[in-house]
Amino acid sequence: MSTPNPLTPIEQAALPSAVAVLQAVQAFITNMGTDPAQWALKFPGALVTLQGAVMLQAPLLANAEGAAVSAAASSTVSGWITKLQAAEKPAA
Repeated sequence: MSTPNPLTPIEQAALPSAVAVLQAVQAFITNMGTDPAQWALKFPGALVTLQGAVMLQAPLLANAEGAAVSAAASSTVSGWITKLQAAEKPAA
């Protein structure tokens, strides 16, 4: 039995970017390594890699969210139009 998805379309559009950011954080942790003596040396490079991966998500997220918001707004306005058109018809 499947459970319904509780996410809205706008939240659903953000999922790929959220996954990519979490993968970038995971890569940062891996790049830092397990030796605390090396962390000061590895931090600058690992941070640049993390920042680059996160910044690359901004345009993708903006496009996905923009499309989802536009679709939601269009659907809402269409619903309003339908209600108003039904209300303006005289009763027979």
